[in-house]
Amino acid sequence: MILTSYLRTSPLAALIFCGLVCGCAAEDKPGASQPAIAPAPPPVKNIFQPTAIDPAQIRKNMQTRAEYEEMNRKVIARINELYEKNPEIKGLQGKMRELQEKIDALLAEDSELTKLKEKSRAIAPEIPAMPPRFAPPATNARAPNLTIKPEAE
Repeated sequence: MILTSYLRTSPLAALIFCGLVCGCAAEDKPGASQPAIAPAPPPVKNIFQPTAIDPAQIRKNMQTRAEYEEMNRKVIARINELYEKNPEIKGLQGKMRELQEKIDALLAEDSELTKLKEKSRAIAPEIPAMPPRFAPPATNARAPNLTIKPEAE
């Protein structure tokens, strides 16, 4: 913190010091006309100024991140376990797939939506197509790495 404030003020201090030295030297010479001193330019704000990095804070952040990732792994494992063991979840999942197929068929029938999608692809062809916002993804939304196996019939 002290270093950054020093780096910000040192160019300004150098300008002031040079101005004082030049002013004193001009006053010492009798009969010398004093040139007009231009005002100092405003200091430039640099976005990428060096900052002090606290190693303890970095360690704490890394530890928190590791704990968060471990907790996510546990959540995903538990969700996978529930999907495999709970017959009610399996039944609802099958119904959800059937309903989503009906929704997709109804959306495909709309000509205005089809035209809008074509225009969107024409504007940005390099962007991959995104699934509808409310369509259930192939994986669980709360656990992005979770793979859901289709129900065996």
